Amino acid sequence: MIIASENPAAVLALGGGGARGIAHLGVIEVLHQMPISIQRYVGVSIGGLAGALCAVDPDTAAVQSHVTEYLTSERFQSKQAALFMAAPKADEPGASGLFAWYHQVKKYIGARRKLAALFSKPALLEANIMQEVVDALIPDIDIRDTSTPLSIVALDLYSGKKIVLTEGPLQAAVMASAAIPGVFPPIKWGNMLLCDIGMIDAIPADVAKSYSADMTIAVDVGSNVEPITECSTAADIFMRLYDIGEPILRAYSKPIADVIIRPDVAYTPWYDFSDPALLIEQGRKAMTSAVCQSAPTENRFHLITAGAGTPRRAMA
Repeated sequence: MIIASENPAAVLALGGGGARGIAHLGVIEVLHQMPISIQRYVGVSIGGLAGALCAVDPDTAAVQSHVTEYLTSERFQSKQAALFMAAPKADEPGASGLFAWYHQVKKYIGARRKLAALFSKPALLEANIMQEVVDALIPDIDIRDTSTPLSIVALDLYSGKKIVLTEGPLQAAVMASAAIPGVFPPIKWGNMLLCDIGMIDAIPADVAKSYSADMTIAVDVGSNVEPITECSTAADIFMRLYDIGEPILRAYSKPIADVIIRPDVAYTPWYDFSDPALLIEQGRKAMTSAVCQSAPTENRFHLITAGAGTPRRAMA
């Protein structure tokens, strides 16, 4: 895609993907260095969080520093350790590393008694886990009070409709969009019950496109579908359907955008926030590789799609 305007307006569609969404911050950093005016952020799940961070504070360096400091802090790590159970025994798979709790969650789901308890509660985890993250990273303001306009996309479980939040409490909106069904409890919002829509619409390209800017830029931080050798329990089958279906649905959303940026983060598990600096750098690399500056006197630049951190093909 070739833009001849000196300062074209762009709407960013920031996709969901758990920890991989930290790469959004690197993409946005590079976009701020370009002759592009970011008209609005539109985010799903962690894309909503990343969009909120940058909509509140246009200083991407400060945002990155704040996020990195928090995610690598003892406060964040100890909170996880307390809420996601003790680490598995040393001889169990996944016993080492900060995110050994993930294997405990899988073990938890497999225990009959605890599984029965799970189905009697709104979610596996308590809302205060997400609340702590949101409290630490974004202010308690109205969405309308952000420096850059922001839209946060969620799913209303009551009506079954996609909801676009452009006003109301910012923290609650971020929590609603990131409330993974069954993992985090949904959020009450007026007469609606909101949760993460990422399983069926992980890249909000259609919402971003509706704002009729000069260009719509979508950032895809999804994972790849890796082959497996076993799928024996109901929980295994359910999670496998999610793993397969979500990327298929992403494929329908991406062509709506004028430009697609795909940072090389597919290898990162959704729960692994242990190296935010690396994820930010991957976003930075993907956006940089998608930009080809022409002669300054021409007042134009070229954007080409990027896949796995490298250019794939030009869009015109």
